[in-house]
Amino acid sequence: MARLPKVVKPTHYDLDLNLDLEGLVFRGSVVIHLDVLADPVASIVLHAKDLEITSTKIEHPSGETAEITTSAIEANADQQTISIHLPPSLVLAAGSNALLHLSFHGTIKPHGRTPGFQWTGYKTADGQEKWAVSTECEPIGARCIFPCLDEPEYKATISSSITINDVDLTVVSNMDVASSQINPSPPNSEGRGSKTVRFNTTPRTSTYLICFVVGDFDFIESTQLRFPVRVYGVKGSTTKLQHGTHMLKVAVDALDRYEKLFGLPYPLPKLDLVALPDAGALENWGCIVFGERFILLDAETTAAKSWQMATETLCHEIAHQWFGNLVTMAWWDDLWLNEAFAEWAGFYVVDKMFPEWQYWLHFVAGDPDPEAMAFYQGALDLDSTRASHPIYNPDASPDRMGELFDNITYMKGASLLRMLCHHLGSDGFITGVKAYLQRHAYANATTSDLWEALTASTGEDVKELMHSWTKHIGHPILSVSEDEASGTITVEQHRYLQSVAVTPEEDENLFHVPLNMKTLSGGDQESKLASSPLLLTDRQQALSIPSRALSFYKLNAGQIGLYRVSYPPSRLQKFSDQLAIPNLLSAEDRVGLISDTHALISSALPTPLSTADLLSLLLSFHDAHEQNFLVWRQIFYTFAKLKQAFLFSSPQAETALQNLHRHLVLPLCRDRVWEISASDAVEVQNAKALFFSQAASYPPLSDITTELFDRFIAGDNKAFHPNIRKYVFQAVAQTKDTDRFDTLLILARTTPDPELRTDAFVSLGYSSDPQLIQQALALITAPGEPFNPLEKWFLLNALQTHKAGAEAAWAWLTGNWEEKLQGKAGAVTLQRYTASCTGSLSTREQLEDVKRFAGEEFDKFKKAFGQAIEGIEARMAWVERDGKGVEAWLEEHGFSSG
Repeated sequence: MARLPKVVKPTHYDLDLNLDLEGLVFRGSVVIHLDVLADPVASIVLHAKDLEITSTKIEHPSGETAEITTSAIEANADQQTISIHLPPSLVLAAGSNALLHLSFHGTIKPHGRTPGFQWTGYKTADGQEKWAVSTECEPIGARCIFPCLDEPEYKATISSSITINDVDLTVVSNMDVASSQINPSPPNSEGRGSKTVRFNTTPRTSTYLICFVVGDFDFIESTQLRFPVRVYGVKGSTTKLQHGTHMLKVAVDALDRYEKLFGLPYPLPKLDLVALPDAGALENWGCIVFGERFILLDAETTAAKSWQMATETLCHEIAHQWFGNLVTMAWWDDLWLNEAFAEWAGFYVVDKMFPEWQYWLHFVAGDPDPEAMAFYQGALDLDSTRASHPIYNPDASPDRMGELFDNITYMKGASLLRMLCHHLGSDGFITGVKAYLQRHAYANATTSDLWEALTASTGEDVKELMHSWTKHIGHPILSVSEDEASGTITVEQHRYLQSVAVTPEEDENLFHVPLNMKTLSGGDQESKLASSPLLLTDRQQALSIPSRALSFYKLNAGQIGLYRVSYPPSRLQKFSDQLAIPNLLSAEDRVGLISDTHALISSALPTPLSTADLLSLLLSFHDAHEQNFLVWRQIFYTFAKLKQAFLFSSPQAETALQNLHRHLVLPLCRDRVWEISASDAVEVQNAKALFFSQAASYPPLSDITTELFDRFIAGDNKAFHPNIRKYVFQAVAQTKDTDRFDTLLILARTTPDPELRTDAFVSLGYSSDPQLIQQALALITAPGEPFNPLEKWFLLNALQTHKAGAEAAWAWLTGNWEEKLQGKAGAVTLQRYTASCTGSLSTREQLEDVKRFAGEEFDKFKKAFGQAIEGIEARMAWVERDGKGVEAWLEEHGFSSG
């Protein structure tokens, strides 16, 4: 899909829309104020999709106004454009201005089907069926609402009005309301009249940030700031609006912190947070749309982990009001400037609001939950494949836009900002960010603009430092060798790929790596720790360390940098011995040791380490009585990857690994982890939930879990804390009890609580009974089911936790691809489904089957199948190399039986 020709630019839109909420159609008119950039301009190209243009005229700079005939308008469906060909007498000259008038018709489509206007159905608490209408314009949806120049750099002011044929409904948009009037019904009409709401003019904005929401709303409001902040929710919803009070307070706190952090006031006269059933989260300027589960959180039924995720999501979307909305990337190749900054800023502010959450450690540590967001670990995983892409993506194209919204853009970008902030110092970094925002407010910016601002604030050549990270695919692994006699270590960098050996061409890039090395300033364990800001810019570099300090050093202290470190086996053993020494290895350091060791031994890299070394490391945390639950989360995340890789290896290995897992987790459950109180600190609640999640299917917890479930189904809503609800459901599903499976399905279909629905539905994927697996899979494509694409993706992830599910999911994908998935599910959904349904395959036969199926589809779905094939190759090579060694280690340590 081609870019628009740079011959005109909009300065203002006058937009009037009229919605028929019964017929689900709309009509509208727009006047586009254009500045002419080229000479001469005989055709004006606009974006328009799924719109019927009914009339067009132009006001020429000469004063002449002329109708443009239908024959002079050329539509290009593939390019989603219309070309308006001007008569010779109305050709436009550079430097002139013109007004383009267009009238049009369009349709309001079901939610999730297409960008533009969408309707979302829901039931009220008394069973009434209603719907709300909202817009989805990011990335290329505004063209489905009105003809426009739908590219980020074409910023313009917008004056808008919207007329609806139901006077009782509420309309909200980006700006505050200028006027609202009831229009009488036409004579001899049985209608109830209509309502026209006119909004004040926006600042200069990109079209993808435009928003209109129509529904039967109530709101709660905070006037604590100089502008109102409101939470809107649909009336009569089973999710009560008052449950939004907590998140409203978080929003106000975040806005206040962002204004101080960025040195720029929030630029609009209000901020609305609109909660809709089953929506996601979209950062429209001044009118952020959320799913109810992100805003209307009931303290009685919401898990602490969900509170945290909702808080971070809210802060992410509010950060966009500056990063993306006030200052917008010039083109989608720099999308990371929006998303990575919003992710970094969201974590930064949440960490300041709730320091007890250890939220940056939460960012770093993996999570075994198949529904969990993958932050730092997700970035490293995706970036270790050839299917990755640079953060700055020169291949960004409107017709492949969905592929950009991935862990590289969000999580790798945020990880690099975290690394850069640490390397430059937070004061200099934030000063540069302020200058960047102030310089480009209400305009567009590029990555180079950011580097210039940071260079000016810190004196470092930030472009030179970061070019290797943003313009190239991948991240490095640093191999360390030690020479104790000379007191030196040598660090050598190469690109890290998980499943294949790196070719010389793939390894040409040299990263500028902040080593952030931590050492003991003296020679004993009581000496003060010191960190060094060394920067590795060459392929290899020798570092002098006092020989006595060789008793302890660690690269990438705090796991700040986005890279892996490979130590000699003797150093890894020393780390294991030092785990119990207080304050030596931070929680982030301990997470990093686990993560890096796993990455090394599971890759195609030559290494003296084996999976046995990883298992010994994991066991050493048990022996050292590890206390931080986020470190344990990384341990169980790594263990889940290990079990996934060896899922199709020998039954003896599978059983022994299960025995080791039980040995690690059951001692952590002595504190009756299923008993959680609202008075427990959030970190205590999360720790108990984590340990329960890992042990709920083991005796003696399995009996307790079944009892808790039966009490809950019998009507005891307080049988267990919401923190462990999903894990109770999952453990029950693993029992293969058909009656309880049916109970879970009924609960998922009938509950009005969206989080409860997700927990019940996803748990179905944990059953390994073949008949129940097929019943669960059938729900994904069955019409009329209440489950959204995200929940279906989570179900497929759950199936990857056991052999029967993994095999059935792949068969389901191939069997439904042509008829029920391709062309009906979006590109991002297909990519997610493909990754999930191949996530545990690890044999040569499975690899060949995936390659055969990909066949001609590979180029079209290169990212999805490329990542899937690389993952299978990595797991297959891992098992072939280390399978016997794993069995021998497990036998030696007594885990092969009992």
